[in-house]
Amino acid sequence: MPARFDVETGGLRAAGGSAETIAADLRGLAGEIGAALSGVAGAAPPESAAATGEFSQTVQAGALAIGDGVGGLGANAVSAADAYEQVDGQAMPR
Repeated sequence: MPARFDVETGGLRAAGGSAETIAADLRGLAGEIGAALSGVAGAAPPESAAATGEFSQTVQAGALAIGDGVGGLGANAVSAADAYEQVDGQAMPR
């Protein structure tokens, strides 16, 4: 007898959507970090302005990278839900 397992595709799709929303928030946060730290860099003494700018870019890049990773995870979860539904519809007996 073939093995059978059930996947709650609605929950998988909802989790994917939540991850995609969080990813968008992280991308927005990267922009806010840049805006906030650019003000600091402008007010900083010349000796530390360059370091503040580099720090800002690094933190922004980190937030964007995490956002991209979380967004990819969300998209994969949605795609998995779609694939499970397609297989169920085509290959699994009811």
